Amino acid sequence: MPIDTDYATAVAAYLKERENADAEIRAAVASYRGEADRLAAAVEAARAAREEADGAAVNAAALVAETDKTVAVLWRSLGDFVGHRRTGPTPSAGDPDPGPDEERVRARLERSERLLSLARQGELPIEAPRHTEVTAAAIGLGLGALAVWAALGMLMSGRVPFAEALAALTLFVGIGAGPIVLGAWLSWQYRVRPRPGQTLVCVGAAIVAVCALAGLFMRGL
Repeated sequence: MPIDTDYATAVAAYLKERENADAEIRAAVASYRGEADRLAAAVEAARAAREEADGAAVNAAALVAETDKTVAVLWRSLGDFVGHRRTGPTPSAGDPDPGPDEERVRARLERSERLLSLARQGELPIEAPRHTEVTAAAIGLGLGALAVWAALGMLMSGRVPFAEALAALTLFVGIGAGPIVLGAWLSWQYRVRPRPGQTLVCVGAAIVAVCALAGLFMRGL
């Protein structure tokens, strides 16, 4: 009987040790699988990050190329508008933006294109200097005086058919040409269009010049 008891005890101890060994093996296998899964996830995340970085690099390179091309075109257009001597060569790129925003870059380029287009049309949102009213009056007076001089020459020559009608037309043309000349001068000098007040000053000065000079020199003709 004691021998049987020792045998049973030994068998039980063996089974216990085997059970513990199996548990340790299962735990090691589970730990290995968990670590393998974590490594696989890390590798996949690294691969995705690399692909994202590669895509961002490609997009950034495309954006840089597009920006450089657009800026070069805008700079040439600006030179055509204000003169290439004023603009000089295309400026070099400044310090790189550590966090470039594609939408912000495109918005700036579109705004620059829009401003240049407005400048070409003489519609920049700026006002010409105050002394342009004086210049507008001078243009009106000068054209009015020129129209009176031309009309007076027609009437006094005696060789122009329909001289009176042509003289009257010349006076009206002298008055109407004021805003055109004023607009050309403002567009060339300040890249803006005449404002209503400047146009009224120009036309008013031309009318005053025509009425005064015509009444003075063409009386009795």
